[in-house]
Amino acid sequence: MDALSALGALDTSGALGLSQVQALIPVIRADLEKYADLMETEYMDLVASIHQQDQSAEYRFLVQLSDLPVLVHDEMLALRRFVALRYQVVFPELELLVASPVDYCRVVLEIGQDLAGVRAHEPRLRQIVAADKVLTIVMAALQQFPQAFQLSPGDFAPIAAACHACLELSGFLQEISQFVAGKLGKYAPNVAQVVGPVATAQLLVSTGSLAQLAQTPACNLAALGVRELLSQHKARLAPWVRAPGYLYQSPLVAGLPPEIVRQALRVISAKVVLAARIDLSRSSPDGGMGRAYRDEIRRKIDQLLAPPELTAARALPVPKEQKLKKRGGRRFRKMKERFQMSDLRKAQNKMLFGTQEQTVMDGFGDEVGLGMSRQMDGVLVNRNTDARMSKAMVARLQQQKQRETLDTIVLAPVAEKRARAPDVPGKWGTMKRQRLDGEDRG
Repeated sequence: MDALSALGALDTSGALGLSQVQALIPVIRADLEKYADLMETEYMDLVASIHQQDQSAEYRFLVQLSDLPVLVHDEMLALRRFVALRYQVVFPELELLVASPVDYCRVVLEIGQDLAGVRAHEPRLRQIVAADKVLTIVMAALQQFPQAFQLSPGDFAPIAAACHACLELSGFLQEISQFVAGKLGKYAPNVAQVVGPVATAQLLVSTGSLAQLAQTPACNLAALGVRELLSQHKARLAPWVRAPGYLYQSPLVAGLPPEIVRQALRVISAKVVLAARIDLSRSSPDGGMGRAYRDEIRRKIDQLLAPPELTAARALPVPKEQKLKKRGGRRFRKMKERFQMSDLRKAQNKMLFGTQEQTVMDGFGDEVGLGMSRQMDGVLVNRNTDARMSKAMVARLQQQKQRETLDTIVLAPVAEKRARAPDVPGKWGTMKRQRLDGEDRG
Protein backbone atom coordinates (compact mmCIF):
# COMPACT_ATOMS: atom_id res chain seq x y z
CA MET A 1 0.00 0.00 0.00
CA ASP A 2 2.95 2.33 0.64
CA ALA A 3 4.27 1.49 -2.82
CA LEU A 4 0.97 2.47 -4.42
CA SER A 5 0.89 5.74 -2.49
CA ALA A 6 4.41 6.62 -3.61
CA LEU A 7 3.69 5.71 -7.23
CA GLY A 8 2.66 9.20 -8.27
CA ALA A 9 5.76 10.80 -6.74
CA LEU A 10 8.15 8.87 -8.99
CA ASP A 11 9.39 10.57 -12.12
CA THR A 12 11.28 7.84 -13.95
CA SER A 13 12.02 4.25 -13.15
CA GLY A 14 12.56 0.98 -14.93
CA ALA A 15 15.13 0.10 -17.51
CA LEU A 16 14.16 2.78 -20.03
CA GLY A 17 12.65 5.49 -17.86
CA LEU A 18 9.24 4.97 -19.54
CA SER A 19 7.56 2.86 -16.85
CA GLN A 20 6.88 3.85 -13.28
CA VAL A 21 5.05 0.65 -12.45
CA GLN A 22 7.73 -1.79 -13.57
CA ALA A 23 10.09 -1.02 -10.69
CA LEU A 24 7.25 -1.39 -8.15
CA ILE A 25 5.89 -4.68 -9.47
CA PRO A 26 7.71 -6.84 -6.86
CA VAL A 27 6.45 -4.64 -3.99
CA ILE A 28 2.87 -4.62 -5.28
CA ARG A 29 2.97 -8.39 -5.80
CA ALA A 30 3.99 -8.82 -2.17
CA ASP A 31 0.95 -6.77 -1.10
CA LEU A 32 -1.24 -8.83 -3.40
CA GLU A 33 -0.07 -12.04 -1.73
CA LYS A 34 -0.59 -10.44 1.67
CA TYR A 35 -4.22 -9.46 1.08
CA ALA A 36 -5.05 -12.47 -1.08
CA ASP A 37 -4.95 -14.77 1.97
CA LEU A 38 -6.83 -12.33 4.24
CA MET A 39 -10.22 -13.96 4.66
CA GLU A 40 -10.98 -13.07 8.26
CA THR A 41 -13.46 -10.24 7.54
CA GLU A 42 -17.07 -11.25 7.15
CA TYR A 43 -19.19 -10.16 4.20
CA MET A 44 -21.39 -7.72 6.13
CA ASP A 45 -18.34 -6.11 7.75
CA LEU A 46 -16.79 -5.56 4.35
CA VAL A 47 -19.99 -4.08 2.96
CA ALA A 48 -20.32 -1.80 5.99
CA SER A 49 -16.72 -0.64 5.65
CA ILE A 50 -17.40 0.57 2.12
CA HIS A 51 -19.69 3.42 3.20
CA GLN A 52 -18.11 4.21 6.55
CA GLN A 53 -15.23 6.51 7.35
CA ASP A 54 -13.22 3.85 9.20
CA GLN A 55 -12.53 1.74 6.13
CA SER A 56 -10.45 -1.40 6.41
CA ALA A 57 -6.88 -1.63 5.10
CA GLU A 58 -7.99 -4.28 2.62
CA TYR A 59 -10.60 -1.98 1.12
CA ARG A 60 -8.19 0.97 0.93
CA PHE A 61 -5.67 -1.23 -0.87
CA LEU A 62 -8.39 -2.31 -3.31
CA VAL A 63 -9.33 1.33 -3.97
CA GLN A 64 -5.73 2.30 -4.70
CA LEU A 65 -5.27 -0.80 -6.84
CA SER A 66 -8.18 0.19 -9.07
CA ASP A 67 -6.19 3.19 -10.36
CA LEU A 68 -3.40 0.99 -11.72
CA PRO A 69 -5.06 -0.35 -14.94
CA VAL A 70 -5.32 3.10 -16.51
CA LEU A 71 -1.69 3.89 -15.67
CA VAL A 72 -0.50 0.52 -16.97
CA HIS A 73 -2.36 1.02 -20.27
CA ASP A 74 -0.76 4.44 -20.74
CA GLU A 75 2.71 3.04 -20.09
CA MET A 76 2.14 0.18 -22.51
CA LEU A 77 1.21 2.68 -25.21
CA ALA A 78 4.33 4.74 -24.41
CA LEU A 79 6.51 1.63 -24.71
CA ARG A 80 4.91 0.75 -28.04
CA ARG A 81 5.65 4.24 -29.39
CA PHE A 82 9.23 3.90 -28.15
CA VAL A 83 9.65 0.58 -29.97
CA ALA A 84 7.92 1.76 -33.17
CA LEU A 85 10.07 4.89 -33.37
CA ARG A 86 13.30 2.87 -33.32
CA TYR A 87 12.14 -0.21 -35.20
CA GLN A 88 10.71 1.68 -38.18
CA VAL A 89 14.14 1.75 -39.86
CA VAL A 90 13.95 -2.05 -39.97
CA PHE A 91 10.24 -2.73 -40.64
CA PRO A 92 8.14 0.48 -40.86
CA GLU A 93 4.91 -1.16 -42.09
CA LEU A 94 4.60 -3.38 -39.02
CA GLU A 95 3.29 -0.45 -36.96
CA LEU A 96 0.29 -0.13 -39.29
CA LEU A 97 -0.36 -3.87 -39.54
CA VAL A 98 -0.48 -4.67 -35.79
CA ALA A 99 -2.43 -2.25 -33.59
CA SER A 100 -2.26 -3.99 -30.20
CA PRO A 101 0.81 -2.95 -28.14
CA VAL A 102 1.26 -6.45 -26.72
CA ASP A 103 0.97 -8.19 -30.10
CA TYR A 104 3.27 -5.62 -31.70
CA CYS A 105 5.99 -6.23 -29.11
CA ARG A 106 5.65 -10.00 -29.48
CA VAL A 107 6.00 -9.78 -33.27
CA VAL A 108 9.08 -7.54 -32.94
CA LEU A 109 10.72 -10.00 -30.55
CA GLU A 110 9.85 -12.91 -32.82
CA ILE A 111 11.05 -11.43 -36.13
CA GLY A 112 13.85 -9.22 -34.87
CA GLN A 113 15.93 -8.13 -37.86
CA ASP A 114 15.58 -11.39 -39.77
CA LEU A 115 13.27 -10.12 -42.51
CA ALA A 116 14.76 -12.45 -45.12
CA GLY A 117 13.89 -15.55 -43.08
CA VAL A 118 10.47 -14.37 -41.97
CA ARG A 119 8.80 -17.47 -43.43
CA ALA A 120 10.51 -19.58 -40.77
CA HIS A 121 8.66 -17.58 -38.11
CA GLU A 122 5.17 -18.19 -39.56
CA PRO A 123 4.13 -20.97 -37.12
CA ARG A 124 5.04 -18.77 -34.16
CA LEU A 125 3.38 -15.70 -35.68
CA ARG A 126 0.11 -17.61 -36.14
CA GLN A 127 -0.05 -17.97 -32.36
CA ILE A 128 0.23 -14.20 -31.92
CA VAL A 129 -1.97 -12.69 -34.65
CA ALA A 130 -4.62 -13.95 -37.05
CA ALA A 131 -3.71 -16.05 -40.07
CA ASP A 132 -4.63 -13.35 -42.60
CA LYS A 133 -2.45 -10.86 -40.73
CA VAL A 134 0.46 -13.33 -40.81
CA LEU A 135 0.33 -13.49 -44.60
CA THR A 136 0.28 -9.69 -44.82
CA ILE A 137 3.22 -9.38 -42.42
CA VAL A 138 5.26 -11.96 -44.36
CA MET A 139 4.65 -10.26 -47.72
CA ALA A 140 5.44 -6.80 -46.32
CA ALA A 141 8.64 -8.09 -44.67
CA LEU A 142 9.88 -9.68 -47.89
CA GLN A 143 9.22 -6.44 -49.79
CA GLN A 144 10.99 -4.38 -47.12
CA PHE A 145 14.06 -6.63 -46.89
CA PRO A 146 16.09 -4.96 -49.72
CA GLN A 147 15.60 -1.49 -48.16
CA ALA A 148 15.87 -2.58 -44.52
CA PHE A 149 18.52 -1.05 -42.28
CA GLN A 150 20.49 -3.42 -40.08
CA LEU A 151 20.75 -2.23 -36.47
CA SER A 152 23.72 -3.04 -34.31
CA PRO A 153 23.21 -5.24 -31.21
CA GLY A 154 23.65 -2.19 -29.01
CA ASP A 155 20.92 -0.30 -30.88
CA PHE A 156 18.52 -3.25 -30.88
CA ALA A 157 18.96 -3.98 -27.15
CA PRO A 158 16.74 -1.04 -25.97
CA ILE A 159 14.03 -2.18 -28.39
CA ALA A 160 14.05 -5.70 -26.96
CA ALA A 161 14.10 -4.35 -23.40
CA ALA A 162 11.06 -2.15 -24.10
CA CYS A 163 9.20 -5.11 -25.61
CA HIS A 164 9.93 -7.27 -22.56
CA ALA A 165 8.78 -4.43 -20.28
CA CYS A 166 5.49 -4.14 -22.19
CA LEU A 167 4.88 -7.88 -21.94
CA GLU A 168 5.68 -7.79 -18.22
CA LEU A 169 3.17 -4.98 -17.69
CA SER A 170 0.55 -6.95 -19.62
CA GLY A 171 1.03 -10.00 -17.40
CA PHE A 172 0.96 -7.84 -14.28
CA LEU A 173 -2.31 -6.28 -15.45
CA GLN A 174 -3.86 -9.75 -15.66
CA GLU A 175 -2.71 -10.47 -12.10
CA ILE A 176 -4.38 -7.26 -10.88
CA SER A 177 -7.60 -8.19 -12.67
CA GLN A 178 -7.66 -11.64 -11.09
CA PHE A 179 -6.99 -10.22 -7.62
CA VAL A 180 -9.69 -7.58 -7.93
CA ALA A 181 -12.11 -10.19 -9.29
CA GLY A 182 -11.55 -12.39 -6.27
CA LYS A 183 -11.98 -9.55 -3.80
CA LEU A 184 -15.03 -8.00 -5.41
CA GLY A 185 -16.75 -11.36 -5.14
CA LYS A 186 -17.26 -10.33 -1.50
CA TYR A 187 -17.87 -6.59 -1.90
CA ALA A 188 -20.13 -6.38 -4.96
CA PRO A 189 -20.57 -9.83 -6.52
CA ASN A 190 -23.55 -8.93 -8.73
CA VAL A 191 -22.02 -5.73 -10.11
CA ALA A 192 -18.78 -7.62 -10.80
CA GLN A 193 -20.72 -10.24 -12.74
CA VAL A 194 -22.29 -7.54 -14.93
CA VAL A 195 -19.34 -5.28 -15.87
CA GLY A 196 -16.28 -7.14 -14.62
CA PRO A 197 -14.10 -6.62 -11.53
CA VAL A 198 -11.96 -3.76 -12.86
CA ALA A 199 -14.89 -1.60 -13.93
CA THR A 200 -16.67 -2.39 -10.65
CA ALA A 201 -13.71 -1.19 -8.59
CA GLN A 202 -13.46 1.98 -10.66
CA LEU A 203 -17.17 2.70 -10.23
CA LEU A 204 -16.93 2.21 -6.47
CA VAL A 205 -13.98 4.58 -6.27
CA SER A 206 -15.73 7.22 -8.40
CA THR A 207 -18.98 7.15 -6.43
CA GLY A 208 -17.30 6.68 -3.04
CA SER A 209 -19.28 3.71 -1.75
CA LEU A 210 -21.66 0.95 -2.73
CA ALA A 211 -24.56 2.91 -1.25
CA GLN A 212 -23.72 5.94 -3.40
CA LEU A 213 -23.44 3.71 -6.48
CA ALA A 214 -26.89 2.29 -5.77
CA GLN A 215 -28.31 5.83 -5.49
CA THR A 216 -26.61 7.15 -8.64
CA PRO A 217 -28.98 7.67 -11.60
CA ALA A 218 -28.35 5.21 -14.39
CA CYS A 219 -27.96 8.02 -16.94
CA ASN A 220 -24.88 9.31 -15.08
CA LEU A 221 -22.92 6.04 -14.92
CA ALA A 222 -21.67 6.17 -18.50
CA ALA A 223 -19.95 9.52 -17.83
CA LEU A 224 -18.00 8.30 -14.79
CA GLY A 225 -14.28 8.24 -15.56
CA VAL A 226 -14.48 10.32 -18.73
CA ARG A 227 -11.77 12.77 -17.64
CA GLU A 228 -9.37 10.03 -16.65
CA LEU A 229 -9.75 8.02 -19.86
CA LEU A 230 -10.47 10.73 -22.42
CA SER A 231 -6.81 11.47 -23.19
CA GLN A 232 -6.14 7.79 -23.81
CA HIS A 233 -9.02 7.06 -26.17
CA LYS A 234 -9.74 10.43 -27.75
CA ALA A 235 -7.92 9.58 -30.95
CA ARG A 236 -9.81 6.31 -31.42
CA LEU A 237 -13.30 7.52 -30.57
CA ALA A 238 -16.04 7.88 -33.11
CA PRO A 239 -18.12 11.07 -33.14
CA TRP A 240 -21.16 9.32 -31.65
CA VAL A 241 -19.27 7.96 -28.57
CA ARG A 242 -19.72 10.80 -26.08
CA ALA A 243 -18.85 9.09 -22.78
CA PRO A 244 -15.74 6.85 -22.93
CA GLY A 245 -15.81 6.19 -19.20
CA TYR A 246 -15.36 3.10 -17.09
CA LEU A 247 -18.34 1.29 -18.58
CA TYR A 248 -16.93 1.90 -22.05
CA GLN A 249 -13.91 -0.24 -21.03
CA SER A 250 -16.02 -3.11 -19.66
CA PRO A 251 -15.92 -6.51 -21.41
CA LEU A 252 -19.53 -6.22 -22.57
CA VAL A 253 -18.83 -3.04 -24.56
CA ALA A 254 -15.34 -3.91 -25.83
CA GLY A 255 -15.42 -4.95 -29.46
CA LEU A 256 -18.92 -3.69 -30.22
CA PRO A 257 -19.53 -1.64 -33.38
CA PRO A 258 -19.59 2.08 -32.60
CA GLU A 259 -23.14 2.38 -33.94
CA ILE A 260 -24.65 0.45 -31.03
CA VAL A 261 -22.28 1.50 -28.23
CA ARG A 262 -24.63 4.22 -26.96
CA GLN A 263 -27.60 1.85 -26.74
CA ALA A 264 -25.47 -0.82 -25.08
CA LEU A 265 -24.21 1.66 -22.46
CA ARG A 266 -27.78 2.68 -21.69
CA VAL A 267 -28.81 -0.94 -21.07
CA ILE A 268 -25.71 -1.76 -19.01
CA SER A 269 -26.06 1.36 -16.82
CA ALA A 270 -29.59 0.42 -15.82
CA LYS A 271 -28.56 -3.12 -14.86
CA VAL A 272 -25.50 -1.93 -12.90
CA VAL A 273 -27.68 0.25 -10.65
CA LEU A 274 -30.07 -2.66 -10.03
CA ALA A 275 -27.15 -4.99 -9.26
CA ALA A 276 -25.67 -2.43 -6.82
CA ARG A 277 -28.98 -2.26 -4.94
CA ILE A 278 -29.07 -6.05 -4.75
CA ASP A 279 -25.51 -6.15 -3.37
CA LEU A 280 -26.35 -3.47 -0.82
CA SER A 281 -29.32 -5.48 0.46
CA ARG A 282 -27.46 -8.80 0.22
CA SER A 283 -30.32 -10.39 -1.70
CA SER A 284 -28.05 -12.49 -3.91
CA PRO A 285 -24.60 -12.98 -2.30
CA ASP A 286 -23.55 -15.63 -4.83
CA GLY A 287 -23.90 -13.23 -7.80
CA GLY A 288 -26.78 -15.13 -9.39
CA MET A 289 -28.79 -12.00 -10.21
CA GLY A 290 -25.71 -10.40 -11.72
CA ARG A 291 -25.22 -13.36 -14.05
CA ALA A 292 -28.89 -13.20 -15.03
CA TYR A 293 -28.54 -9.48 -15.80
CA ARG A 294 -25.41 -10.17 -17.84
CA ASP A 295 -27.18 -12.81 -19.92
CA GLU A 296 -30.09 -10.45 -20.47
CA ILE A 297 -27.72 -7.69 -21.63
CA ARG A 298 -26.04 -10.08 -24.06
CA ARG A 299 -29.40 -11.08 -25.52
CA LYS A 300 -30.29 -7.42 -26.07
CA ILE A 301 -26.90 -6.75 -27.65
CA ASP A 302 -27.42 -9.73 -29.96
CA GLN A 303 -30.74 -8.22 -30.99
CA LEU A 304 -29.00 -4.93 -31.76
CA LEU A 305 -26.35 -6.74 -33.79
CA ALA A 306 -28.86 -8.84 -35.72
CA PRO A 307 -29.34 -7.73 -39.35
CA PRO A 308 -32.78 -6.50 -40.38
CA GLU A 309 -35.23 -9.15 -41.46
CA LEU A 310 -35.38 -9.70 -45.19
CA THR A 311 -38.90 -9.57 -46.55
CA ALA A 312 -39.38 -11.85 -49.54
CA ALA A 313 -40.66 -10.22 -52.69
CA ARG A 314 -44.34 -11.01 -53.07
CA ALA A 315 -45.33 -12.41 -56.44
CA LEU A 316 -48.08 -10.76 -58.41
CA PRO A 317 -51.47 -12.40 -58.00
CA VAL A 318 -52.74 -14.63 -60.77
CA PRO A 319 -55.11 -12.60 -62.96
CA LYS A 320 -58.69 -13.77 -62.91
CA GLU A 321 -59.82 -14.92 -66.32
CA GLN A 322 -63.25 -13.38 -66.49
CA LYS A 323 -65.04 -11.04 -68.82
CA LEU A 324 -64.40 -7.42 -67.95
CA LYS A 325 -67.35 -5.18 -67.25
CA LYS A 326 -67.43 -2.43 -69.88
CA ARG A 327 -69.03 0.88 -69.09
CA GLY A 328 -71.94 1.83 -71.33
CA GLY A 329 -75.09 3.89 -71.42
CA ARG A 330 -76.20 7.29 -72.62
CA ARG A 331 -73.94 9.32 -70.32
CA PHE A 332 -70.84 7.35 -71.24
CA ARG A 333 -71.69 7.55 -74.96
CA LYS A 334 -72.11 11.33 -74.76
CA MET A 335 -68.81 11.64 -72.91
CA LYS A 336 -67.02 9.67 -75.66
CA GLU A 337 -68.58 11.89 -78.29
CA ARG A 338 -67.18 14.98 -76.62
CA PHE A 339 -63.62 13.64 -76.73
CA GLN A 340 -63.67 11.85 -80.06
CA MET A 341 -61.77 13.10 -83.12
CA SER A 342 -63.68 15.59 -85.27
CA ASP A 343 -64.44 15.03 -88.95
CA LEU A 344 -62.12 17.88 -89.92
CA ARG A 345 -59.21 16.28 -88.05
CA LYS A 346 -59.97 12.90 -89.61
CA ALA A 347 -59.89 14.47 -93.08
CA GLN A 348 -56.64 16.27 -92.28
CA ASN A 349 -55.00 12.93 -91.44
CA LYS A 350 -55.89 11.49 -94.88
CA MET A 351 -53.95 12.03 -98.12
CA LEU A 352 -54.69 11.35 -101.79
CA PHE A 353 -52.35 8.92 -103.47
CA GLY A 354 -50.02 10.61 -105.96
CA THR A 355 -51.18 14.15 -105.12
CA GLN A 356 -49.10 16.77 -103.35
CA GLU A 357 -50.51 17.79 -100.01
CA GLN A 358 -51.30 21.42 -99.31
CA THR A 359 -49.53 22.89 -96.33
CA VAL A 360 -49.68 26.07 -94.27
CA MET A 361 -47.27 27.69 -91.80
CA ASP A 362 -48.46 28.07 -88.22
CA GLY A 363 -47.53 30.87 -85.85
CA PHE A 364 -44.34 29.09 -84.72
CA GLY A 365 -43.01 28.64 -88.25
CA ASP A 366 -43.84 24.93 -88.45
CA GLU A 367 -45.34 23.47 -91.62
CA VAL A 368 -48.72 21.83 -91.05
CA GLY A 369 -50.25 19.55 -93.64
CA LEU A 370 -53.94 19.99 -94.53
CA GLY A 371 -54.50 16.53 -96.00
CA MET A 372 -57.99 16.19 -97.51
CA SER A 373 -59.56 18.85 -95.29
CA ARG A 374 -59.73 21.33 -98.22
CA GLN A 375 -61.86 18.91 -100.23
CA MET A 376 -64.69 18.73 -97.70
CA ASP A 377 -67.82 20.52 -98.99
CA GLY A 378 -69.55 21.11 -95.73
CA VAL A 379 -68.03 20.75 -92.32
CA LEU A 380 -70.46 19.84 -89.59
CA VAL A 381 -69.70 21.50 -86.29
CA ASN A 382 -69.54 19.08 -83.40
CA ARG A 383 -71.80 20.66 -80.82
CA ASN A 384 -70.72 18.13 -78.23
CA THR A 385 -67.53 20.11 -77.75
CA ASP A 386 -69.27 23.39 -76.93
CA ALA A 387 -68.73 24.99 -73.56
CA ARG A 388 -71.20 23.67 -71.06
CA MET A 389 -72.32 24.59 -67.61
CA SER A 390 -72.97 22.19 -64.83
CA LYS A 391 -76.38 21.86 -63.27
CA ALA A 392 -75.17 23.57 -60.12
CA MET A 393 -73.95 26.57 -62.15
CA VAL A 394 -77.27 26.78 -64.01
CA ALA A 395 -79.16 26.71 -60.71
CA ARG A 396 -76.98 29.49 -59.26
CA LEU A 397 -77.53 31.67 -62.33
CA GLN A 398 -81.30 31.15 -62.13
CA GLN A 399 -81.33 32.10 -58.46
CA GLN A 400 -79.31 35.23 -59.22
CA LYS A 401 -81.74 36.18 -62.01
CA GLN A 402 -84.72 35.71 -59.70
CA ARG A 403 -83.11 37.93 -57.06
CA GLU A 404 -82.49 40.66 -59.64
CA THR A 405 -86.14 40.49 -60.78
CA LEU A 406 -87.38 40.73 -57.18
CA ASP A 407 -85.16 43.73 -56.51
CA THR A 408 -86.59 45.46 -59.59
CA ILE A 409 -90.19 44.93 -58.39
CA VAL A 410 -89.47 46.21 -54.88
CA LEU A 411 -87.54 49.29 -55.95
CA ALA A 412 -89.94 50.39 -58.73
CA PRO A 413 -92.28 52.54 -56.44
CA VAL A 414 -89.32 54.26 -54.92
CA ALA A 415 -88.05 55.16 -58.35
CA GLU A 416 -91.44 56.59 -59.30
CA LYS A 417 -91.54 58.81 -56.17
CA ARG A 418 -88.07 60.06 -56.90
CA ALA A 419 -89.17 60.85 -60.43
CA ARG A 420 -92.15 62.93 -59.21
CA ALA A 421 -90.36 64.70 -56.35
CA PRO A 422 -88.89 67.58 -58.44
CA ASP A 423 -92.45 68.70 -59.46
CA VAL A 424 -93.69 69.23 -55.86
CA PRO A 425 -91.45 72.21 -54.96
CA GLY A 426 -92.41 73.87 -58.29
CA LYS A 427 -96.16 73.65 -57.59
CA TRP A 428 -95.74 74.90 -54.02
CA GLY A 429 -93.71 77.86 -55.22
CA THR A 430 -96.42 78.75 -57.77
CA MET A 431 -99.15 78.66 -55.11
CA LYS A 432 -97.09 80.84 -52.77
CA ARG A 433 -96.43 83.41 -55.45
CA GLN A 434 -100.14 83.59 -56.30
CA ARG A 435 -101.07 84.19 -52.63
CA LEU A 436 -98.52 86.99 -52.31
CA ASP A 437 -99.79 88.68 -55.48
CA GLY A 438 -103.38 88.69 -54.09
CA GLU A 439 -102.28 90.36 -50.88
CA ASP A 440 -100.49 93.12 -52.79
CA ARG A 441 -103.56 93.86 -54.81
CA GLY A 442 -105.79 94.09 -51.72
